[in-house]
Amino acid sequence: MTARAYTIGQVSRLSGVPVRRLRFYADKGLLPRIDRTDAGYRLFDEEDLVRVGLIVALRDAGLGLEAIREVLGRRRSIRDVLSLRLAEIETQIASQSRVASAIRTALRSSEPTSDDLRRIWTMTNLSNAERVEAIRSFLDEVADGADVDPSWKGWMLRMSAPNLPEDPSPDQLDAWIELSALLKTPDFKDRMRRNAQDSVIGLDVELFQQVQASILPKAKSAIESGLEPGSPEGRAVAKEYLEGWARATRREPTPETMAQLRRKLIDHKPAMYRYWSLVATLNGLPGRSTPTPEWLWIDRAAAMVLAEA
Repeated sequence: MTARAYTIGQVSRLSGVPVRRLRFYADKGLLPRIDRTDAGYRLFDEEDLVRVGLIVALRDAGLGLEAIREVLGRRRSIRDVLSLRLAEIETQIASQSRVASAIRTALRSSEPTSDDLRRIWTMTNLSNAERVEAIRSFLDEVADGADVDPSWKGWMLRMSAPNLPEDPSPDQLDAWIELSALLKTPDFKDRMRRNAQDSVIGLDVELFQQVQASILPKAKSAIESGLEPGSPEGRAVAKEYLEGWARATRREPTPETMAQLRRKLIDHKPAMYRYWSLVATLNGLPGRSTPTPEWLWIDRAAAMVLAEA
């Protein structure tokens, strides 16, 4: 039985694909099995009709011509290319959702401001992966040529990698804008480098938690009693904290160790508080964005003791 042949017009009517588009697919090699009549007209067979249907379905899914060519040539499976396309679409949806959130925020005011527009620019131009890369690049610059614990950079990246949700709040957008500006500030970079040089990564978490369990109630009681950090009670709590910190970092409370901690508490702490506050806001952890009154009181008491050491 002779296979039925279809003219390009018949294929167009059967498939719903315009003749011009069919010629385009044929010219691009997506319909290679094409015969011609003596008069030079294109002829298609049943297999070509199936291929046209597959091409249309894959194009509707958003696949490019090269991906479709690989499927038709059996170099890639339909499952593989559809999985890849799904990942692309989901990424685009997440990106567009963040942009929509920024625009929605801008439209809350009767007249959007330049700050609102900066939020839109931020969401439009950066993905979470690019934000993580911005943090990574900053940490690379901080550690470059500095005497820094080798594990510091990895720990910092794990703890501070931004992960904005698909529908971030205005506070989260503002936090990224401020943080990205902070990363470009030479003074902050220098402070971060000095903090990194004074950092001790090998903290005994369990032991330090025991120290916290002991000193936080004392600090809370002192605050409720109206006692200042520089009071005898404040100094006692501060000394317990400093000695506990030294034990938890497996160090002796030598003058050198205390000088290192003094730098962290007095020189580095304000900048680091702001950094971690922004990271906490970005990642939806508002409870961690600011230190508790107890810790502020302990830090002030410890800074006074260390300043006199």
